[in-house]
Amino acid sequence: MKTILIAAASALVLSSGAALLPATASAATIVIVVLQDPSTGNGVTTMQIVPTPDAVQAGKATFRISNQSKSLVHEMLLLQAPATGKLPYDEKTQRVIESQTVKLVDSGEIKPGASLTASTTLKPGKYLMICNQPTHYVSGMKAPFTVTP
Repeated sequence: MKTILIAAASALVLSSGAALLPATASAATIVIVVLQDPSTGNGVTTMQIVPTPDAVQAGKATFRISNQSKSLVHEMLLLQAPATGKLPYDEKTQRVIESQTVKLVDSGEIKPGASLTASTTLKPGKYLMICNQPTHYVSGMKAPFTVTP
């Protein structure tokens, strides 16, 4: 009798998908992030970060970050958007003061043409992606990023 029940259960799983399988954690949302500047070519005329999509649901997210520049090092930081709308900035170093931000992802320096993957778990809220190489943030390498419930 046991063998028949196992065989019947296996047939049911095969015919109806994963209905009898235990629930598993959902896969991470994939966000493609491209880092570009005029050396990228293809009509790119400014420094930019382009996340696709630019809004996701809360939970695990994996960021596939690609520096498409042919000549400049870039990086991607995912920061909690400041309530004031303004990030702390040091004019002397021409960088955002990272120690005064809430940072969720820090890719570190990414050489031209290189890419990497970083993952984190996101809570609902407003975030900001930036490149914090000197002058890059103020030159436009920033993009809003939203996480919904």
